[in-house]
Amino acid sequence: MAPGGIQGYGHAFVFSDDQKLDWCNMLALGVSPASIRQPALWPTTPATFTDTLVRYSAKVRELCVVLLARVAETLGLPSGTFEGMFGGEAAVQAVRMNFYPPCPRPELVLGLSAHSDGSAVTVLQQDTGHVGLQVRRGNAWVPVHPVPHALVINLGDSLEVLTNGRYKSVEHRAVTNGEQDRLSVVTFYAPAYDVEMGPLPELVADGEPCRYRRFNHGEYSRHYVTSKLEGKKTLDFAKIN
Repeated sequence: MAPGGIQGYGHAFVFSDDQKLDWCNMLALGVSPASIRQPALWPTTPATFTDTLVRYSAKVRELCVVLLARVAETLGLPSGTFEGMFGGEAAVQAVRMNFYPPCPRPELVLGLSAHSDGSAVTVLQQDTGHVGLQVRRGNAWVPVHPVPHALVINLGDSLEVLTNGRYKSVEHRAVTNGEQDRLSVVTFYAPAYDVEMGPLPELVADGEPCRYRRFNHGEYSRHYVTSKLEGKKTLDFAKIN
């Protein structure tokens, strides 16, 4: 499977016939770089879909670059640290649209199983109708109430590795609703597939242990999309025990 190989409509992260499926239909599309796009999978209705998604994605990409610059500064690093190492225009961006239909037995199934994202930064546009997103805090699941005209920012596994655990990826899940459907639009921003990942040298100093091994980001992407969603288990791939 090629890095970023999950594209198209339907379910993802399905590995057995008897697996309980999440109560969600997805449309997943690679956006940047252009080489990962699969035009045959992009809807042609409405006619403005492609232009709208490309323009929206460009603005979200600008936001991600700014956010990562601020993260670098909090770590005492130059603001352009991540932008430079992510590969510039080759940095990977994908979008996933999640549709959660009403579920007659919401107590029996999740909309999306608990997981952390493989990206560096995830930008979520929530449906403001009702709460569906929850994040793990300790042993509790905390609902993230939608705020009109606001975006939710999640940090992913890639950033946890690069910062040697100074910043943690966010474990989260989506719950179902018995009466209302819900829609969310998620953008994932990550290093180029050929980037070598590992803790930044500046963050492994003065006796600070190195908590993650070095690996190719494309290698981790393949691992992520071929693994079942089980909390932050996919990050075990990178941990030094």
